[in-house]
Amino acid sequence: MLEDTHVDNAEATITKSSGKAAIKAAKAGAAFSVDVDAGPLRRALAALVPHCENRYTIPILGCVTLKMEAAEQRLVVAHRDIDLAIASTVPALGSGDAVAVPLRTLAAFMNGADGATVQIRKAATDERVTFTCGDFSAAIIPMPAEDAPELSGPKFSDAGFRRVALAEGVMSWLIGLTMPFVSTEETRYYLNGVAFEFGNNDDGMLRAVATDGHRLGSRQATPAGKLTERATVIIPRAAIKAVAALAGGQEVTLSVDDTKAEITFGDFVIRTKLIDGNFPDWRRVVPRGPFKEFELDSAKIMKLYRACKGVRGDRSHAVKVEPGEGCMVATATNPDFGSVSATLRSNPPLDVQPFGLNGRYFSSIAKAFGTKRIRFGVTDAGSPVMIHGVDGPAGEFAVLMPMRI
Repeated sequence: MLEDTHVDNAEATITKSSGKAAIKAAKAGAAFSVDVDAGPLRRALAALVPHCENRYTIPILGCVTLKMEAAEQRLVVAHRDIDLAIASTVPALGSGDAVAVPLRTLAAFMNGADGATVQIRKAATDERVTFTCGDFSAAIIPMPAEDAPELSGPKFSDAGFRRVALAEGVMSWLIGLTMPFVSTEETRYYLNGVAFEFGNNDDGMLRAVATDGHRLGSRQATPAGKLTERATVIIPRAAIKAVAALAGGQEVTLSVDDTKAEITFGDFVIRTKLIDGNFPDWRRVVPRGPFKEFELDSAKIMKLYRACKGVRGDRSHAVKVEPGEGCMVATATNPDFGSVSATLRSNPPLDVQPFGLNGRYFSSIAKAFGTKRIRFGVTDAGSPVMIHGVDGPAGEFAVLMPMRI
């Protein structure tokens, strides 16, 4: 389709004008002339929009950069922030270097335009970039593309460089249990991401861990090839959210050095600065047991949180969990409204002491495992609770701190 629709800007001008002067002016003005299928461009822009803030103090940070790589016949569609860059490629034909326009403006235009091919044109003398798609056209005021921040990838020569290839869906699975527990508290900035351990004690595992001080989640996988141990790196929350949204079940390659990470999959490349800090020694808070164990239905735990909405206050999320006959009973109480309880079928040991949990955290952990049932291991009312997915793999677990009830 692109081969049929692309017409060089100079040739188009020649057909409408006559004389050598007209030909020279057209050639001089052909700064950016690209044809690209609308579907792939539309999808690339839609993938970037959720990772672009509504307002930026620095306007270029709200832009998408369109860079033409003529030799490879592709257009690089990229959104670059100070600490994060997300880029994808789509097939394209044309010439020129790069243009930068407001991302949300272009995405909105593409969402409404109905043509099959987009013609992107800008002459050196034009103040605007013109996008023509079917019966729709937009003339958008650009920003200097060279002002967009450049974020290089990890350096192969760095002593801390590691590259890990992960099979289909492994990266999404690793961060699926850990991303919900990433802290949003800026004072403890080193918890604002997912920590990746490379071959701890030369066990060959890639391990993902996250905690907000109240919850902790950990998953591990054995990548292809030998994994050499290196210091833990912390990939920021924004990059993890982008990977979770875009990678899906694809194969992923993770590369890191001491300051940056690069995650590649499909047509996407995500680069990010690492969090410059030390992740805490999380193993110290993992309870050792012996545990009194019981299983609960994940869906019931999540339903309980929804059912409690009417009785919990702005800050009250406490749920009391105690053994019953052939069940565990979970109750949320508010002296101003009343209480809501749920019978969670189980077969708990008789000597389990009643304990308290944050209802929102209780529900989020049940959801994060993605299993029908989860196994709880408790020691006493004041100790952390160990949680596993029933029939889950070794090395997968979560820890939930108790609440006073």
